Amino acid sequence: MTLLTRGCPKFAAMAAILLPSSVAAFGGRCCHSLHFSTSIRTLSVLRGGSSSATSDHQYLPISLPDTFKERTEDVHVALLSVLHASRVTRHLQPIGSSDIQTLSKKDASPVTVGDFASQAVALHTIHNTFANSDMYIAEEGSDALRNDEELLEKVWGAVNHVHTGDLNSEEDLLKAIDYGQGIGEEDQSLVTKQRVWALDPIDGTKGFLRGREHGGQYCIALALIEDGEPVVSVLGCPNLPLPSTESTKAIPYGAWSENEVKNDAATGSSNGLFSSSRGCLFVAVRGGGSYEIPLHVLEKYLLEQSPPESTSANLPWKRLHVTANDGTVKAKHEATFCLGVERGFSDPKGTVLKIAQVIHGPDALIVDEDGIKDIKNSIRMDGQGKYGLLARGDAEYFLRLPKDGYIDFIWDVAAGYLCLKEAGGKMSDSFGRRLDFSDIGKERNAKLPDCVEGIFGSNGGMFHDALVNAYAEVNGCED
Repeated sequence: MTLLTRGCPKFAAMAAILLPSSVAAFGGRCCHSLHFSTSIRTLSVLRGGSSSATSDHQYLPISLPDTFKERTEDVHVALLSVLHASRVTRHLQPIGSSDIQTLSKKDASPVTVGDFASQAVALHTIHNTFANSDMYIAEEGSDALRNDEELLEKVWGAVNHVHTGDLNSEEDLLKAIDYGQGIGEEDQSLVTKQRVWALDPIDGTKGFLRGREHGGQYCIALALIEDGEPVVSVLGCPNLPLPSTESTKAIPYGAWSENEVKNDAATGSSNGLFSSSRGCLFVAVRGGGSYEIPLHVLEKYLLEQSPPESTSANLPWKRLHVTANDGTVKAKHEATFCLGVERGFSDPKGTVLKIAQVIHGPDALIVDEDGIKDIKNSIRMDGQGKYGLLARGDAEYFLRLPKDGYIDFIWDVAAGYLCLKEAGGKMSDSFGRRLDFSDIGKERNAKLPDCVEGIFGSNGGMFHDALVNAYAEVNGCED
């Protein structure tokens, strides 16, 4: 199968880096091999190397999961975009404290050097391929950087330390950030375009600020919405433990073990930014399933300065499936809740705790060391990586019930929605109604409909019914 590159020579280079063959090493299934004849010289230029370092006559065979074959170009660009953003944010996330400069937005939420750097490299990568055909909606704008030279220098320095692309100046960086605000769009008809890229450069900024060693979770969330439906999504989770590793059992979730801290201090970034035990990337295509791959694997292929010894690269795509939703693996009262850390935002009225008591019974809650009630069988973490945990079967319930009047932005929902749905799960509003994305992008609309009062995610079936029914029961009791 030959890939159309839309006349973009850099895309061929992206493809050679990012299209892996599937192997069983990560529990993956075989993938259909999609071959591309791509010059290694072009790869070297993309990585920042000399164009004369290698011969024009060397090529790499590459592949994506067979189920992605109808969306190869979109997936390639999305993967590279999120990989670049994951690397720059992994470099910037504080080790164990929040000693990183922050600003406060109008809603009092923090924004950091990492948010700006991530958005710049992500949108720049996508825009290089889809400059005049697609719309971009993203969380940040460049005004704060244009008014703060010191902050701009920090963002520019972070991007240059990690990113190997062709952002050539601070002005290029500012323009890239503003693609997400519609600034600089050459084609004014973009307001009616049917392809919309929605990006949250750091979803879970407070988790980012908690620090790596404390298990602070965040993700880069990217979704392509086409004709009102998410069709491609990628969640890059730089600090998320790989499945069945030691930190998946830690409290707080994902906290580093003493051995991991020592190993990180000893090796630094000499072998790449991501270790073999944490850093996950989830990718989904509508009708094509949901997959996971370790970030360190993709990073290796991005940074490789010479072709692999084997002409058939062994990259481990793992297809994801939620916990069986018919009660054969877990009963409803045994299922795990995966919830946000910031309860004042995600559950200001304590409704989620009441729902847990309806589903899990009177012993559902515990009191922590600070005297605060919580759900006994639960994981708390920041960011849309929660949907990744549900998709791979590490949890079964997700709920977010923000304060009255709050409406979710598309970048907070779309990427996780598709990853969960394609793994066999379900996401709805709190009344069980499907989420409506049809107005996204119209006149640059970036919010879900006003009627969406909360978001429920689950492994589907009887489990999702349990959430919706429990919510209705709790609301009835409150009335």
